[in-house]
Amino acid sequence: MKLSPAVQTVIAQFATAFPIPYTDEASREWTHRLAEQLAFSFPTEGWGHKSASPTRPHSADVVAIKSPFLGWDLLVNGGSPVVTLNLNADSIDLAGQTFEPVSPVNHLNFEPPEPPEPPTGDLEARVETLEAVVRDVARILSRL
Repeated sequence: MKLSPAVQTVIAQFATAFPIPYTDEASREWTHRLAEQLAFSFPTEGWGHKSASPTRPHSADVVAIKSPFLGWDLLVNGGSPVVTLNLNADSIDLAGQTFEPVSPVNHLNFEPPEPPEPPTGDLEARVETLEAVVRDVARILSRL
């Protein structure tokens, strides 16, 4: 499974705002912050990261979702001077590893979209009109 275009866009924006580091430890922190951003941007998707076991540090290059437990290896040659971002990574089944949830954090300072404006006009009149249409349709159908 590939990352959705919306997730790819957020990752690309994150990589632009926070350049990819060249050491394992810095990559771990970068990946953790990216997972926090994904958890903020997509709160219903269960973003976090993974570790090989509860006693191991979290991955330096994989972000994950909890259910199903899948990950995406985003940093090719992570921890080296030639690290590259792979937005087209295939998902990896992480069964047997440990999911690590993160707190949602808005590192990109995105503002959530404004809620839509409520409909204007006389709603009671609209409901009465729709009910009259439904009665008319029911009457016509009863004649068939």
